[in-house]
Amino acid sequence: MLWYVQNYVVSLLRDKGGANAVEYALIMALVAVFIIAGVLAMSGAIGTLFNSMASCLSNAPGCNTGTFS
Repeated sequence: MLWYVQNYVVSLLRDKGGANAVEYALIMALVAVFIIAGVLAMSGAIGTLFNSMASCLSNAPGCNTGTFS
């Protein structure tokens, strides 16, 4: 019985599948951090654009269309 447990533990220690999964998880986490940083960096510009679009829609005849080019 001890021999079966010992073989099972050795096979778990030799298995590299878990290490690959951890590496992929770290890469995905790093990509997520970069995406979040990019969205946060652009949030001010996007907010300004939407505010100018809202003011243009509320005052259509006096809208300056050069704002959106």
